[in-house]
Amino acid sequence: MGNIKLTIATMLKALIALCLFGYSINALANDGVQNHSATSERFKVEFTRDKDYKCTQCHKDSKHTLAESHGQNVIDKVGKEVNCTDCHSNIGPDHRDGASTVVKYSDAQSRAGTDKHQLPPELILEANAACTDCHTPERLREANWTHDVHAKNLTCSNCHTVHGTDAKVLSHDHKAIVGMCVDCHSDFNHKAKE
Repeated sequence: MGNIKLTIATMLKALIALCLFGYSINALANDGVQNHSATSERFKVEFTRDKDYKCTQCHKDSKHTLAESHGQNVIDKVGKEVNCTDCHSNIGPDHRDGASTVVKYSDAQSRAGTDKHQLPPELILEANAACTDCHTPERLREANWTHDVHAKNLTCSNCHTVHGTDAKVLSHDHKAIVGMCVDCHSDFNHKAKE
């Protein structure tokens, strides 16, 4: 019985010594820590709910384009800012399937205000009658319309298949896409040779 009491006493002393050692190490570690006041901005976290977050992971410049092309006009009309899903809400689960075949295109390449000679909007609207039933002519006539390709005598159906089964610009044949694009976008010629 004496050995048990001695063993318990030794273990108790070792446990107390270990606790004191741990406390002293903790106290030494805390001495070197700088005390940040409650006003410190270093650890401030802001939570933002961005409805367009998923969109802008691939369409990185779309936030700027959306603000520029819609901006204050839409806010004045609907009384709030718009986001991608206000108009593009029917995105399916296979939306990204063709992502690897997409060639980057900057809307600045077709922006009005360059030295292009534009066709009269009436001729374009006549050729695009099937499109303008939903896409209003007033919107298409605006000077900063992103798809302003009228100088090349193009209509919507040159690039967009009107309710067809295969979309011309979303084809899975990479060379066919590039071939169609480089007719106007000569800066993509290096892609056509791949």
